[in-house]
Amino acid sequence: MWFLTGSGLVNTVVFAFILLSLGFIAGLTLSIWQFPTAVTLTLLVNFFAARQLIPGAFLPSFIRSSMIILIIIIISIYISGFFFDISADGQLYHMESAIRMLGGWNPFKKELPLDYNQAIWLNHYGKGVEDPQATIYALTKKLETTKSTNFILLAGSFCLSQSFLIRLNRFSFRKNLLFGTLLALNPVTIYQLLNTYVDGQLSSFLLCFIFVGGLIYLDANRQYLILLASILIILINIKFTALVFAAVFTIGMLIVFYVGKKRRAFRRAFIVCAIASAFSIGVVGYFPYVINTVQYHDAMYPGLKVLRKEALKFTPLSFVHKNQMSKFIISFFSHTDNLHFSTTMDPVIKSKIPFTLNKTDIFNASKPFVVFMAGMGPFFSGIFISSLLIFGYFLWRMKAWKSGLPFIITGSTILFSVLIISEGWYARYVPQLWFIPIFLLMASELYRSKVVDRIRNALYFIMLVNISFCFASFPYVYYKSAQIKYELNQLKASQQTIRVQFSYFTSNRTRFTENEIPFLEDSIPEGMAVEMANSPTKIIPPSPMPDIPKPWILKAGEQIVKHLHL
Repeated sequence: MWFLTGSGLVNTVVFAFILLSLGFIAGLTLSIWQFPTAVTLTLLVNFFAARQLIPGAFLPSFIRSSMIILIIIIISIYISGFFFDISADGQLYHMESAIRMLGGWNPFKKELPLDYNQAIWLNHYGKGVEDPQATIYALTKKLETTKSTNFILLAGSFCLSQSFLIRLNRFSFRKNLLFGTLLALNPVTIYQLLNTYVDGQLSSFLLCFIFVGGLIYLDANRQYLILLASILIILINIKFTALVFAAVFTIGMLIVFYVGKKRRAFRRAFIVCAIASAFSIGVVGYFPYVINTVQYHDAMYPGLKVLRKEALKFTPLSFVHKNQMSKFIISFFSHTDNLHFSTTMDPVIKSKIPFTLNKTDIFNASKPFVVFMAGMGPFFSGIFISSLLIFGYFLWRMKAWKSGLPFIITGSTILFSVLIISEGWYARYVPQLWFIPIFLLMASELYRSKVVDRIRNALYFIMLVNISFCFASFPYVYYKSAQIKYELNQLKASQQTIRVQFSYFTSNRTRFTENEIPFLEDSIPEGMAVEMANSPTKIIPPSPMPDIPKPWILKAGEQIVKHLHL
């Protein structure tokens, strides 16, 4: 049941991506049929999977898992529609992809004009996240529902964690739930649930890859291998660094199979990964990899130099000439801080002792995005070091080098994938770092003593507290979403044509069209301009602005702001 549900949720997103990509190759455009067809194909695949995995009375399990999948998808779409994406990159170009595709743009056949907003990223970046989101947008005609894939994949990664842990049969049911929760609720994943950044989904797919690899280690059957191929196909097309992660994780998985003498698993996984990678790059990844290579002689066009130049915009001057390891260590032992690049490019970076906490940590860990320094949360450095010490103690006491080898290889693979990224100090670029201490603690559970058990349990509790900081940002996003909605309701109630200057945030057009607010794009003089809530979009507000009832969240928020003098 866990596997059928998890694989169904993951495959829904993957099949949506494949269907849209194949449609683009055939000259079709984004339409209402892709996402429902992806769901139908997913349930069909699950039917045959259930028949193989549950011989005999498979039908009840198939029906139950199908109902759960549909309910999770519907709830995810419903919840995501409540929140506006208030992130910069989300409004700049992630949502813009869906808008252009629904408008008839086929990235496989035509590039957007260079003077078009964010054209360089839209034309040359993979769309492993944006394509499935676009298929949901085509179905709902509500742009904010594109975020629903974040929730779908979060649930899918949790279900696959339970599938593996239950089959592993080493931990109690409560421990299985705890480990699955800690792994799925990666801070980067939580921070990006309510926006259209891609790193949270990258984290979910990498976690799914690890657990499906574990399932294949236990039993290299056809259904696990099919899901491995699905994950790899979309993983390679999320972003350029994801291609690197996919290669590193695949090699690490094959090493685990080889060392564990799982020859059948090694052979079958190698073949599946080779075929899936070729299909991922040469067919559904024809855009961007093949097009970039043929037209610009660089599969990762606009090239590493341009990407590094973009990264430098958010890199402290003191980091410019440091190597990956130095930057990583400084960030690792720093306070959780977003720095203040708007005022200085050379901010003071204060180091701290692990497990210590101050108001800088609390304030920045509760922001609705991944901050630059120590972005995994204020307690992560202490958690990481403690888990490493406990795992080392476990190996020494148990003399369990052989039994711990799969965990050592897995942890080393993840750490290697982090350290080879030049900007690995920024947690958003390496979300898989969160997995390492949890896997180490899971492995050390084989050694039981009262003292070690208490320390481990304390660390699990601290991890949950660390995660709670991330969720603290949700009321803020809801409050800001209410501000946006209230402002749009006022503009609509004015029954006037609004003069607007969208600047680079052209995706905000949909906020007007979806709410049936007539507008006229114009260049607005600075003295007359008023910025809309959570966006650089400028308007000339109607005079007078309609006075309509405010929702309770706005009233409460204004009282809090007034009370705290914010």
